[in-house]
Amino acid sequence: MRVLIATLLALSSSVAIAADAPPAPPKTTLVRGTIQSLDAKSMTIKTDAGDFTAAVGLTTRFATVEKRSFSQIKPTDFVGVTSVPGKDGHLSAEEIHIIPLAGLGEGQYPWEHHPSGAKTGMGSMTNGTVMAGSNNAMTAVPKKPMMGGSMTNGTVVTGAGNWQLNVTYHGAGMVDGKCAGLAIPGKPGCTGTSIVDVTPATPIVAIVPYRHDLVKPGVYVVAQVLTDAAGKASVASATVEKNGVKPEF
Repeated sequence: MRVLIATLLALSSSVAIAADAPPAPPKTTLVRGTIQSLDAKSMTIKTDAGDFTAAVGLTTRFATVEKRSFSQIKPTDFVGVTSVPGKDGHLSAEEIHIIPLAGLGEGQYPWEHHPSGAKTGMGSMTNGTVMAGSNNAMTAVPKKPMMGGSMTNGTVVTGAGNWQLNVTYHGAGMVDGKCAGLAIPGKPGCTGTSIVDVTPATPIVAIVPYRHDLVKPGVYVVAQVLTDAAGKASVASATVEKNGVKPEF
């Protein structure tokens, strides 16, 4: 009887602990494709793998992209750079986007998506802060972290010289002598710097807020989708094409 009681107490304690355990965080993925339909409750995206539907709501953030030039990247801008390995240990920019929320996605990590017509193979995403340097370079100063090709996000200050960015970023930790990974809020992590070469052919855009009611079927979208433990998918944010300018990250 004592064994039975002890077993029941152990089981009840396990159930209580399980009940008190926080729910697993939702899985985050990026879904790229063309919007097939959109209303106040859901969005359906046509992807290479077929149609994908997820819920939208009052918390879904909508944005679009507008063309910018290299000279328009200004001090305090936080940028994202999709890139692949270049010469002399530099990164070769495939795409640059100016991000309205400093610190978003800060770090350096593998990135498998490339803009149209760009190279294939795994690159990386580097999100950091850029500031003025010599030789028309842009060097970066770190900002506090928030949350292939390579993505480099940073805050920008113009300098005097060539088409080049020096981007300093916060990462998760050192890997093979280099700061890598997505910065973890509240953790010390590490600080790294990457030199990014930019050409006149590199697409440069700014991400700007957009109204839900202006988004129409037929436009290209990059959607950040959250999927909970029950398998329910919802759109956290959606960056859409505008006037033929597509989000290429």
